[in-house]
This record gives sequence, structure tokens and C-alpha cells, in this order.
Amino acid sequence: MTAGAFQDFVTLTHRGKLRRLYRLAEVALSHYDLPATEVRLHTFATNAIYRVRTAAGAVYALRLAYPGWRTLSDLRAEATWLEALARETNILAPRVVPARDGSAVLSLQAPWVSGQWPGTLMTWLPGRLLAHYLTPDNLARLGALFARLHQHGKDWQPPPGFTTRRFEAFLSRDEPDVLFSEAVLDTFTVEERRAFLQARSWVDQEYAALDRRDLRVIHCDLWHENVKIYHSELYPFDFEDTIWGFRLHDIAMSLLDLLETVGPVRYPELQVAFRSGYERYLHWPDGRLAVLQIGRLLWQANHAARFEPASLDTLVANHSRIFREYAHRGELIL
Repeated sequence: MTAGAFQDFVTLTHRGKLRRLYRLAEVALSHYDLPATEVRLHTFATNAIYRVRTAAGAVYALRLAYPGWRTLSDLRAEATWLEALARETNILAPRVVPARDGSAVLSLQAPWVSGQWPGTLMTWLPGRLLAHYLTPDNLARLGALFARLHQHGKDWQPPPGFTTRRFEAFLSRDEPDVLFSEAVLDTFTVEERRAFLQARSWVDQEYAALDRRDLRVIHCDLWHENVKIYHSELYPFDFEDTIWGFRLHDIAMSLLDLLETVGPVRYPELQVAFRSGYERYLHWPDGRLAVLQIGRLLWQANHAARFEPASLDTLVANHSRIFREYAHRGELIL
């Protein structure tokens, strides 16, 4: 390695990556008039999140988004909607803190990390994850939160330059369709191939049948690990998937995560509670919720085909059983 050169970021150990990212976090904070006294890593999965405390005791979240995970346009859309929610509603979402030059999202690059890391500073939310408190009362609160966000997402007129992305198919972020290529389908059994092609047909037909007048700005990833609860109030966060989409899609993704977490015994009661909270504000959207959830399972399989091919056989066998059961009973059973 020549003097002044850096080892490729992606080849580093986890600890080595964290050391490099901490330096990038310091660079990001230099763009703010924020006398930070403590900068501590909160989590590093896809993105790196830091908890930043000032001398006055204020606490912020600094997010460094992994290169390529979301575009600058995606993250600026998130910031724009969060700013509108702060101005126009009492929804307890985080507030974006602009940099010294007014930027809501920084484009960060440095020789010791790979690619462009978009940086966003937001207010820190109090409380613990809703995932620890999945009671009927709290699911009713979550349903009400969805409805309030859906109402604002319909009424709000985004400014010019806001994202035009739409989630109206099982793949909607310019992702390549690897799963249904002949090279991958040829590895399936005849039964698996038939089940997956039928599932794809259901999903395509369901998205096509949804009322286009229902399109609005949605969170698109609002599940119980992207919401905090504090003194019985819900605080949604992680709006980085902000996109135009359907209410039924937004709800379906959250309830699929709920079903996977609590299992089939507890799920019906919690789903009813969620719907009761939602219907305090809006009517329940038309459509087959389970079919959009099947679309999410197809997305999972496509992700595995792209990045984790060793796991694809097991996942395909499992999902094909789920699809055949749905064809037989009209019910999604994981």
C-alpha cells in the first residue's frame, strides 16, 4: 500500500469500518453550528446512526446512509415531507436540522470510505421501540397514526422536485427482476415455478386494480420497529422510503411484519385493533391485502436471488408452500 493510500472500505473488518465512519460523522457534524460534546454510535446495519449530544443537553440523530441504498432524491423527499409534517400536523415525527448552508441532506465523500454517504441530522425521539409493547391499545394507536399520515399524504401538495417514484408493483425502486429470469426459474421445481408465476400474476393484477385516485405520499416502511412509544404517544421515524403509493400497500407491509413477529395466534386480535384505530380517521382501503403481502414475499425472493443465492432454494420452497396454501384457502399462512 502506497503512502497516503487507504485499504478499500468494503474489505475492512466491522470494527475497521466503524473507525472510518466515525471520522465521517465528525466531518458531517462540521457542517452544523452544533457544539457536540458526545457522538456515540447507536446502530450500524445498512445505515450508521449516531446519537449526538450538545453541551446544552439537546440530543440529535445523525444518519449516514449507505452508498446506493437510497438516492439523494429519496432522502431529500424524506426531509421535505418531515418538514411539512412538522409545519402542518402534530404528528410526532423527527425534525430535520438543516446544515449551515441550509442543506437538509449532505453529500459526504472522503478518501477513507467508499462512495457517497448522504448525511441527515434530525432531532432524537424519546421512548422505546413499539416492538416491545404490541398490545391491542397500542396497535389501535398505530392504526390511527397510519390514517393521519395517509390523510396528510393525500392532502399535501409537494414542491417541485419532489420524488416521482411510485410503489405500484412488487419491484418499484429500479431493482432488476432477477427472480423471474429464465436462468433462475430453471432452478425451480415444476411445482415451485407454477406457484411463483401464479403469485406474480395475482400481485400484478392486484396493483393494476387499485384505484389510482388513492395514490398519495406514504411512509412505505412504517412497522413496529420504526415507531417509538413514550407516555402512550407514538413517534414514527425512518421516513427514508418516502414514496408515492397506495394506502393498502402501506398497511399490508406493516401487518405482514406484525404477523411474522407475533404469530398466527395473537395476530387476529392485533389486526382488528389496528383497523379500529385506522377507521377512526379514514375508511379501510379496498383490495386484497394478503396479495400485496405476497408481493413482499416475491420481493424477498428477488433480493435473495440477487445477493444471497445460497439461501434461495430454501426460501423458494417455503414461499411456494405459502402461495399454494393461499390458492387453496384464500388465507396467508406463514
